[in-house]
Amino acid sequence: MSLNNNFYDDLELRDREKREKVLFDNFSNKILKIIKQAEGWKEILKNINISEINSREDLKKIPITRKTNLTNIQSLGPPYGNLSIKDPNSFSYAFTSPGPINEPGDSGDFWNMSRCLFAAGLKKKEIVYNTFSYHLGPAGMMMGNAANSLDCTVIAGGVGNSDLQINTINSFKPSFYMGTPSFLRILLEKALEKKINIDSLKRGLVGAEPYPSILREFFKKNKMHIVQMYGIAEVGCIAYETTDIENNNIPGMIIEENIILEIIRPGTNISLPPGEVGEVVVTKLNSNYPMIRLATGDLSSLISEPSPCGRTNYRIKGWMGRAEQSTKVKGLFITPLQVNSVLKKFKEIIKVKLVIANENLTDEAVLICESKQLSEELETKVKNYFRENNKLNINVKIINIGKIANDGLVIEDKRVYD
Repeated sequence: MSLNNNFYDDLELRDREKREKVLFDNFSNKILKIIKQAEGWKEILKNINISEINSREDLKKIPITRKTNLTNIQSLGPPYGNLSIKDPNSFSYAFTSPGPINEPGDSGDFWNMSRCLFAAGLKKKEIVYNTFSYHLGPAGMMMGNAANSLDCTVIAGGVGNSDLQINTINSFKPSFYMGTPSFLRILLEKALEKKINIDSLKRGLVGAEPYPSILREFFKKNKMHIVQMYGIAEVGCIAYETTDIENNNIPGMIIEENIILEIIRPGTNISLPPGEVGEVVVTKLNSNYPMIRLATGDLSSLISEPSPCGRTNYRIKGWMGRAEQSTKVKGLFITPLQVNSVLKKFKEIIKVKLVIANENLTDEAVLICESKQLSEELETKVKNYFRENNKLNINVKIINIGKIANDGLVIEDKRVYD
């Protein structure tokens, strides 16, 4: 696997022309094989001359599939929209993320997360504390399986119950953290409050939400080296942070070796050059669940300059916002469709807006609802409905009709990170 202590394998050191050649080698035949085995992709690509798709430039001939459309696609061919090569009943795991969007999973490093864990400093035989959720969504398994593939022991902490978690950390003495950066801060502050030692945690890999500089400084003051990755359930790791020889974080994120990444002008099929901000579109073929030009809804930009870490692939600047109103709250993907479902459930509510803020660097979501019925009982019903259907705890505020701004926003993201 590893050439030395710095790199996961020699793929990370290939010159860019060789990497591009490998990614697109026999590309059209790979697509043809996929459409023979997956009826969903056959339908999506039915008007495309696949034999013409053999380069990055040719990709624009393929239609973009939006992540937010996967719910509709899957409803036509449950559970995975006939997009999987493998029999849906043959996968080791099945997950459902808010949307809802179904995702398969398999044993081993199915999501290609071990590379970014290795870059974050995880080595064999370490004990890892995983606070990504194991409940219905795949995040916990994505990271836990990858750590297992590096021959590490994983403590499945999951989310919540910080008192129990800090005692568990104190007992097992894990050296490596996986989870959201905001929850790591909560654990550190709770440990300080309770005078419980969790100093064994020295390194970590965070994701599923922004990682602002104020949190980076907070962890640095606590003598922790924490880097960030970017990924989605459908393809796994997309990009990850690295460090220089002095262990300083390098700006940007290295694109994962199995990913073909494009930056597209939102709402178009126009590829953007390095430096210009656009939507992240990803392709991954070497999987039993291939994704071809999947638009993530996330904004970023390419960095063409080689990374000082020695890895040769392109970098992206990192997560720079949403190309659409859909967003992530506490690591969960939330769409306008989910917010508007409240209107169908509660006829007495005529307008809604989900407002997200992050005072004290902790995500807080408030669903503002216009209604003639101003009651705590209705607020409680809406709150329970939203939690049960979207796996997200929010606050609900019922206000008089006409008070929500006429700005067209169903989701208003007011979070500030720096």
